[in-house]
Amino acid sequence: MALLKQISTGRIVAGGLTTPESAQKIAKNAGVDEGDYQLIFSEQEVQENRRERYAHVCDHLFIDYMASLTEFGDTAQKTIDAKRVWLDARANVKASFPKS
Repeated sequence: MALLKQISTGRIVAGGLTTPESAQKIAKNAGVDEGDYQLIFSEQEVQENRRERYAHVCDHLFIDYMASLTEFGDTAQKTIDAKRVWLDARANVKASFPKS
């Protein structure tokens, strides 16, 4: 479970949160401005959450990228686009579950 911390004041707003979506709702209800809070998970929770989210969001994109790389080569636009989609998805997962 994560803590919701207001960045500007350092105040812990709530605890027991499990997703970025729930943090956004709680922050809004508490009057904390968008972008003025962070969700803090333990290191183990970050790794577990990332692994789960990677499996659901990124793994199939990586497979698409590898298939394109194998079939068309690393300079083909299709491969470049597939790599970008996969890396963007990974970056979004990392941003959702940042390491403290």
